[in-house]
Amino acid sequence: MKIPRRAFEIIQEQAFRELPYECCGLFAGVQQAGRRGEIEHMVHEVAPCRNCLYHGRESGFEISRQEYDDIDREASALGYAIVGSYHSHINSPAVPSLHDVDFARPGHTMLIISMVNGRPSEVTAWLRRESGGFHQEPIRVVE
Repeated sequence: MKIPRRAFEIIQEQAFRELPYECCGLFAGVQQAGRRGEIEHMVHEVAPCRNCLYHGRESGFEISRQEYDDIDREASALGYAIVGSYHSHINSPAVPSLHDVDFARPGHTMLIISMVNGRPSEVTAWLRRESGGFHQEPIRVVE
């Protein structure tokens, strides 16, 4: 995935601000063919969302259907689509959890920022395959 530096910074800022809870948000952009013909997402906009989980926000997240639909409409108006999401993991690795597997849509990228002892320790991106499962993909921060 390619992501603008400022969008990457917004995610980090939100992860700090939301502690001790997981932060979450959506990516608006375009899907294109990568260098080797694989799917690559170019993020143009980041949309921080409210973690609407009532219980368990320390180890999970949920984006409301209404907020998702609103962001999807805004993205479409700009000529983009929702190409993925992001969230933080608190004191755990930046790998998809069982909850993440349920949330992720096929063909979308899920970026995970691991916050350990209040500091970012790792950031990873995962492409949800159409056939199920995830494939880790490189993150390229662009100017």
